[in-house]
Formats: sequence, structure tokens, C-alpha cells
Amino acid sequence: MDAQELMQREHEAWEALRSEVDRLPADLLERPIGSHEGWTVKDVLWHIAHWWDDLASMLDEMRAGTFVDDEGTDEETDAENAQVLAESRGMSLADVRRGVEAARARMLAAWTALPEVREIARKWFVWETIEHYEEHLPHVQGIADA
Repeated sequence: MDAQELMQREHEAWEALRSEVDRLPADLLERPIGSHEGWTVKDVLWHIAHWWDDLASMLDEMRAGTFVDDEGTDEETDAENAQVLAESRGMSLADVRRGVEAARARMLAAWTALPEVREIARKWFVWETIEHYEEHLPHVQGIADA
């Protein structure tokens, strides 16, 4: 799959998640999701934005030829996710929404700036976008039933 096809898949997957978020009233966006360790939809959005920023940095490093593929440990990822959760708890919903828009724009700009899309870029792009949205979509969909 080429870069443009992946961008189209990302767009479709993001629209599916975003439309679920948009259909929820604001008060539900800050209600804990029963199936997701007390996270809220707001927390999930900030979490996704954080990993978009991480992906943008990786893509910039790929373009510069300085990227080292290091997935880290589950413990490191859990610790980073906990730090991101603590950040989101101190943010307003409006700040999170602005941050999501800025992070997505940065990530997409970094993706389109790649002169050549290699397999490692595809791997990380799919994981941090399409698969990540699909992972969190049921959490967002389930909040209305909580």
C-alpha cells in the first residue's frame, strides 16, 4: 500500500472514531469509561494526540536518517501512558481538542514530508493511527452505555 492509500485509510479510521466522539454530549467526554481503567474519552483523545506527536518525531527522524527503531518495553509504554493520563486530567476539554488538532496536523505533515515511505514508516504509521483508533473505538462507543 502506498503513502496516499495509507493516508486514505487513516482518514477513514479517524473519521469513524471522531464521529463517535462528536455524537457524545460534552459531559460524557469526561465520564470514566468503565472498561478502560477509569479513562475518559477526553483522556483517550489526549493519549492519541501524544502518540501522534511521537510518530511525527519518528517520521522526522526517518527523513533525517537518524531514526532508531526501538519499541521500548511494555513497562516503559505503561509509564508513558500514565504520564499522559496525568497530563490530560489537568487539561480542559477545549485544550485537549486544540491539542488533538495540532498533533494530527503535525503528524500528517511529517508523513507527507517523507521522500520515500519505507516499510518501517508504514509499520509505525499504521500502528499509531489506524490500529490505534481501532483499539480505542470500542471504548468511545461504550461510554454512552455506561
